[in-house]
Amino acid sequence: MAKEEKPPVKVDPEEQKAEKHVVEIMGPPELLDGSKPVPPAPEESQQSEEPEEPAQEQIEETAAVDVQNVPDSDVLPLEEDTVAVTGTLPAFQEADDALARPPQIQSDGIKAESDLDMEQLPSDFTASAVPDDAETAAAVDDILKKDSDAVLASVPSAPPQKAIVMRPSVFERFKNGWYSWWYSPWKRYGTLGVVILLLALMSLVAPVRAFVLNAAGVRSSVLVQAIDKSTSLPLQNVVVKVDGQSGKTNSDGQVKLKGIRLGKHDVTLSKIAFADAQKKQVEFGMRIVDLGEVALKPTGQQVTYNFTDYLSGKPIRDAVVVSGEATAKSDKTGKAILTIEPGSTEKITIKKDGYRTETLDTLDSEQAKSAQKLVPAAQAIFISKESGKYDVYKMYVDGKDREVLLPGTGLETQAMVALPKPDGDKVAVASSRDDKRNQDGYLLTGLNIVDTESGDIVNIEYAEQITLLGWRGDTLLYAQTVAGASAANPSRQKIIAYNFTTNKRFQLANANYFAGYQLVGDTVYYTVSSTDPDTQSVFARVSMDGTGKKTLFTGSIWALLRTDYSKMKIQTPDKWYEYTLGASAPVESTPATDYTSRFYADSPKQAVAAWVDVRDNNGVMLLHSLSDGKDTELMSQKSMQAPSYWLNSTTLVYRVSGSAEVADYVVSTEGGSAKKLADVSLTSTH
Repeated sequence: MAKEEKPPVKVDPEEQKAEKHVVEIMGPPELLDGSKPVPPAPEESQQSEEPEEPAQEQIEETAAVDVQNVPDSDVLPLEEDTVAVTGTLPAFQEADDALARPPQIQSDGIKAESDLDMEQLPSDFTASAVPDDAETAAAVDDILKKDSDAVLASVPSAPPQKAIVMRPSVFERFKNGWYSWWYSPWKRYGTLGVVILLLALMSLVAPVRAFVLNAAGVRSSVLVQAIDKSTSLPLQNVVVKVDGQSGKTNSDGQVKLKGIRLGKHDVTLSKIAFADAQKKQVEFGMRIVDLGEVALKPTGQQVTYNFTDYLSGKPIRDAVVVSGEATAKSDKTGKAILTIEPGSTEKITIKKDGYRTETLDTLDSEQAKSAQKLVPAAQAIFISKESGKYDVYKMYVDGKDREVLLPGTGLETQAMVALPKPDGDKVAVASSRDDKRNQDGYLLTGLNIVDTESGDIVNIEYAEQITLLGWRGDTLLYAQTVAGASAANPSRQKIIAYNFTTNKRFQLANANYFAGYQLVGDTVYYTVSSTDPDTQSVFARVSMDGTGKKTLFTGSIWALLRTDYSKMKIQTPDKWYEYTLGASAPVESTPATDYTSRFYADSPKQAVAAWVDVRDNNGVMLLHSLSDGKDTELMSQKSMQAPSYWLNSTTLVYRVSGSAEVADYVVSTEGGSAKKLADVSLTSTH
């Protein structure tokens, strides 16, 4: 039976190049007997890297010859896409063919695999070493294991690497989500439908609207004012509770609560000695809920007080009465009704801004029925020599708490002056009490600031003479003479502004001699005399903060007189001039009818200025309005000299000096009669 013809084996040129490259690097493969194939002739090995492909007939003939010597049963079928090998087969291909041949056709003398005893050593095998016994083998294995462990331990382990995850940016995720939503009609129209439905429910159904807005964090607020039902006056310290939020009303009876959830809630108001008030089911929306006035009915004991000013006798509004948690506020008539628990032993406290705080030890119905006169909080300051020395005293205008603020040293003179701040917490004292002398032994005047509460003294400086011009807030204006008369010292006299809070001094002006100076509001007007031939005589102004300095007139000046609040007269060797506040320069005028310069004391708020006009040996206190320029007569008194200082914006202290007495009096600009403070020593008032 003739053998079936096998199709020729196709060889892939690329595979052939790869095999050739492997042979060039590693050499030809060994045959089964361990021998190397004979290398090709030099001329054959120096073929081009890309030999020309042999003819198809040669490939087919070579493949046919190789296959003829192998039985059909032992030849593995080739895949259809196998490519025939071109040219002569390499050596390792011949080795594979040899393995593929059956043992019986091998002619190299090697036994067939079936005839070999795999348990029997070859006859020509010679052991190179004595076989190891079991103990030795175990020792070797142990050594190898320990060495391996040591090597592995010495190798530093690589730190765990965190997996790098590439995530899209927020913008990309938003963009992708937007595209996914926009290009999906179901998503787009479904969302629109849900929104429309939700808006419809929110607009038509209040609970749904409240639920949605509450979930979104929207909150409401409420404004309440609690009043006494019996008096219609505001109630302080009323506790208001809404939806877990609570607060107390202020002195005006008002409170505002925030953070209230939308919907219906109860509002509860409660206060000791009053019946609780409640408003049920108040609807809270997005706007502030204003409940207006909520009246509480008193259930405790009520006590009525009437408050008036000690000096003017006028009723005092908004005076607060406190007893524990119970509070009341006076109305425009000065009436306040305090509701307390029956049998309460709490002290009664009366408070009002600008007035001394009053305390009643027990609840006295008779005391309550009488009018309670409130006294200004600022204490009056005066100088008295009743102890034999010039002492500085302080006391309230009703005579209470009179005490020595600054005891004298015995070195003070009649030139001593004390000027308190309008709020009464500080007083400037210029005196020679400190026994400081110049190089000629002349006793110097010291400027001290005394705290009216603690009595602490702060020394500012010493000079031969110090004149206090006035307080403006925390700033004290004064003039000083630092040396004796000299025609060659242009800084012998100075005008200084000292701020007590910042502890800073500003020199506003200097001269050998000032012919006069006036403090008007926050501006100082002064004249420099021509006593110094090297200094030009001028009339000028400067603000207390050192700004706005300007020369208004140049020429020889003899005197500066204040004839009205807004007018001054200037005397020169041959003419008189008049200056009006705000003008750029004085103008020629007639001579002054009175050579006495007026002294105006500006009120703390600079709304009015007080001055005294002497008429028939009687002093008349006048109030000059800074708004319209009109003078209003306040009162008159014999031997009234001049206003001393303002105790507050409505209370004025003035000096009476005559043959009968030298004393300080106090009067209110709102009316009432003047009251005597104390007899004082004949010292300067300003």
